[in-house]
Amino acid sequence: MNDAGDAPFAIWRFNHKCRSIPAGKKLRIEALAPAMVHWTDDEWIHVHDTETIDTGLGMHVVDLPTERLRAGRKLIFTFYWPEAMTWERADFEVHIE
Repeated sequence: MNDAGDAPFAIWRFNHKCRSIPAGKKLRIEALAPAMVHWTDDEWIHVHDTETIDTGLGMHVVDLPTERLRAGRKLIFTFYWPEAMTWERADFEVHIE
């Protein structure tokens, strides 16, 4: 049986905003509504938009490809909420350890 440490991803939620994740893990973002995650791993030089996927269980998720980032890097992201047609108006950071 695997424990949480063996999972290939680390989870970020609004009620559990992890500030760092181990190098080699994907960042899984979970939200209660559909969202587009607007993100960068190089201080907004290159920007990516990734839509969440409805799990069918009341949760919308997206896995960001952070497993390739080396320790010392960080991921910055925010949300666009298509149903409300609004931005989150806050950036979130997750550091790679």
